[in-house]
Amino acid sequence: GQHRTGKVRCCTQFLPPPCLWQDLTADEVEYVRSDIDEMLAAFEEGDATVLIAKTHSSLYPLVGGKESFKQLTIDALAQLKATGIKFLSSELKSPTALYTAGEEEMCFVPRISVMEIEGTKMQSVGFMIAIRKIDSGSWSYLDGTGLRNNQRLLWQLFPALERNISLPPNYISQIQE
Repeated sequence: GQHRTGKVRCCTQFLPPPCLWQDLTADEVEYVRSDIDEMLAAFEEGDATVLIAKTHSSLYPLVGGKESFKQLTIDALAQLKATGIKFLSSELKSPTALYTAGEEEMCFVPRISVMEIEGTKMQSVGFMIAIRKIDSGSWSYLDGTGLRNNQRLLWQLFPALERNISLPPNYISQIQE
């Protein structure tokens, strides 16, 4: 394994980062999954607080700042409730390896959810992006659904992210009964 001690770090910070993708430890996987479960539950219940607290700040500039983001989240959840959407199931898969993006690192957590809108069942296959500052324990998140029509947005948000990564599947389809 690769040790992450401060000592080694100061001598190697001038070298290009090795492309040794690291996997999360079992504890980290558990932590990230329970965080995301909490966010998904909040999303389904229309509770904006948890979502706002755990969303990565890279999104703020795209929507006009943190306050705008808060308001947008609250409005979006209210609209979602009004559609009468029912969330039937959600399943998280194992996170990918960690990728480096400048001072941050991230992994992708694939998820499959099934919902029903006006009697039509839809399956959403997507992922959450878990992000943290390197050497910090605290994670924040972005929903990968926003990348469905524009994958390049990921590199707009994280210009230092390596380019040769493959993202998990990301699509929505109707379930034929």
